[in-house]
Amino acid sequence: MSKKLTAILLAVLLLVAAAAAFSGCGTRGLKIVFLGDSIAEAILGPVPMTERESYGYYSVIGKRNYYEFKNRAVSGHQSADMLEFIGRDDEGADITRTLLRDADIIHISILGNDFLQNGLNDIFIEFAREQLTRVEGILADAAANFAQIISVLKGYNPGAVIMVQTVYNPAHPDTVLVNEAAREELTELGIEKETFREYAQRLLDMLNGVIKDYDAEHPGEIVVVDVWKYFNDIYTADTARGLGLIIGDGIHPSSEGHAVIADAIQDKLEELELANHNSAVRAYRKMRIEQLERMYPTVDAKSVKRELRKADSCAEITKIYFDAVRGILPIY
Repeated sequence: MSKKLTAILLAVLLLVAAAAAFSGCGTRGLKIVFLGDSIAEAILGPVPMTERESYGYYSVIGKRNYYEFKNRAVSGHQSADMLEFIGRDDEGADITRTLLRDADIIHISILGNDFLQNGLNDIFIEFAREQLTRVEGILADAAANFAQIISVLKGYNPGAVIMVQTVYNPAHPDTVLVNEAAREELTELGIEKETFREYAQRLLDMLNGVIKDYDAEHPGEIVVVDVWKYFNDIYTADTARGLGLIIGDGIHPSSEGHAVIADAIQDKLEELELANHNSAVRAYRKMRIEQLERMYPTVDAKSVKRELRKADSCAEITKIYFDAVRGILPIY
């Protein structure tokens, strides 16, 4: 009788442990709202567009962590637009303010358009000439808007974790971000195409400084997700893969770029104990295997699935999957 009771108790304990691991140690069902620009909205980038819910980083994060997720990003938004947007009353079915009040996590992608939509080529040239009036004005406005955005969100929901991703560097020697006239003028000013990524990085450091300075001055208010570092590390280690993280418009993340952003967010969520590593890996592996079988029948699925099953991180799964399908047209 004693042995039977011990066996039953052991079985119950194992079931409880398995359930806890599967549920993400209490993270299943957390509510996350994504705010931001076209990068966050994921209208441009995922290919084919019908796979937006499988490739867009907002959905990858939501699905593999079993979160309740909502995307309220708007393409084209600058920091001033986001500030105005989150200040609106609930409208129709969107109920953005209600979602923000109820969220456990709020994730933000912003600031890139503050440069992109304010004469980027002129900004590059003026910066090379050390004419900083335009740049300093944009940065001052962005910093003020960013501080107000965080203040509004904290006012709505003091207990929410507010995550903010840094802006990655999309520039490279042949970038389409610079038109021909600006390229010629930059060359005359000593900015050769081979050094353009490093030159653009100087401006980007100032833009990301808006986020990092706020974090330093207001410790604990936001969580910085350094997407810039994830993209840059890949570009440095494998330039071809790094270039492939951006689509042909020279700005937006590709399907793989979205996956890398999701992996950067995932690492931070796990660090904060808001996501369970093993549960997310299992769910993500299943997602990519399903896509592989459905969209890429010409790929050797057996060998790829074997590699995917060996992977013990989301980042590994991302690399294995996209290495396998790179350059192959999907069937959909």
